[in-house]
Amino acid sequence: MRSTFASLILSLVAVSSAYRLPFRRGSSHSTSFNFTNVNAADNRDIYVGTIYVGGQPYEVQLDTGSSDLWLDTEGVTLSGFTNTSVTGYIGYGDGTVATGPILVGSVDFGNFTVSKQAFISAPGSNATTSGDTGLLGVGPPALSNILTVLELENSSYSGASFIDNIFMTYPKEPNFITFQLSRDPELAVTSGGVFTIGEVGSGLKAVQKAPELKVVEVNNAIPYWTTPMDGMVVNGKNYSGHSVFNSSLVGSSQTLALLDTGNSLGSLPTYYANALYGSIPGANLTNGTWVVPCGGKVNVSFVFGGQTFPVHPLDVAYVAGTDDNGNAMCVGAFSGADVTTDSPNDVALGDSFLRNVYSLYDYGKWVTAGSTAPFIQLLSTTDPAKAWAEFDSLNTVRINAYLAIYGKGG
Repeated sequence: MRSTFASLILSLVAVSSAYRLPFRRGSSHSTSFNFTNVNAADNRDIYVGTIYVGGQPYEVQLDTGSSDLWLDTEGVTLSGFTNTSVTGYIGYGDGTVATGPILVGSVDFGNFTVSKQAFISAPGSNATTSGDTGLLGVGPPALSNILTVLELENSSYSGASFIDNIFMTYPKEPNFITFQLSRDPELAVTSGGVFTIGEVGSGLKAVQKAPELKVVEVNNAIPYWTTPMDGMVVNGKNYSGHSVFNSSLVGSSQTLALLDTGNSLGSLPTYYANALYGSIPGANLTNGTWVVPCGGKVNVSFVFGGQTFPVHPLDVAYVAGTDDNGNAMCVGAFSGADVTTDSPNDVALGDSFLRNVYSLYDYGKWVTAGSTAPFIQLLSTTDPAKAWAEFDSLNTVRINAYLAIYGKGG
């Protein structure tokens, strides 16, 4: 999820059924969603896939933490679109923006054809990254503000989100999406995987038998994929509690965790981060950041619904640069950060955790066609014994691959 302080919405009428969208590293003008590893560093990963708007291909970031569509239309001749006469604006925490008129027109996404899609045309936006030309949000529909914007302007155009319209068009279609992330064999970051709508990936049906993790909404008007986390296990020792939220939201031994595919890394309350990285010999907390030996490894798992989900030792830290002698330097992939009750979560778990699970997100009543409570299901995909045994060799490959790309001065 990109940090936003304002957002828009997307209005779609999808025509399709359950669909699987493979994504992989690199750009491809196809109907697949590709995962692009920007600069080959964990903290720069984005999902990129191809949509066609008015027949023109756009490489857009796929984000479960938002529900908006905007496109950088610089140098593109737009024709056949309806101008809603409403200006849209998306602002991000890093100061970048995407702003321009909200247009309505035809959009193709995989097998989904949208004849009346509302999107923001943002020519020259500085919010693009590494060649992508916009963003498509598939998060909870209520996250989007274009619905509010259009309603405030008394617009006759629908502000329903992409996901909402899919499930309204196909009310018998299961109201969920799934993500399966794969690991790059050299850099050990996310190289690709499969994103599905309304179906479960091959060989992964067991996820639907996993406990249904309830979604907890701190603010009903701004929902996120947040669920209680029972705790963390480091080298066999349990850590729990330390939530800023009261018992009406989480139990006394729990914290509230956000699962976010738009986040490459993760953040934990300092109690957890210090316990995790303090257990690695030679790790140092420097200016609030844990700098760890690149060869250091630790057994860590997160606990949800009474089930333990191991994290591969490769995902505990990432290569962040080199020191004065040209040696690789590694930083903790789970930063320490204590939040306030204004935050929607205590814990944020991105790819560094999600590479280790198969995740299912059921929208439930968040979408118009749903009536049940939204929930999350997780299936562990990491064998902790195998991960521990292979760490040393894979870590050597990772470091050498980083130095080969960036050199000893990277």
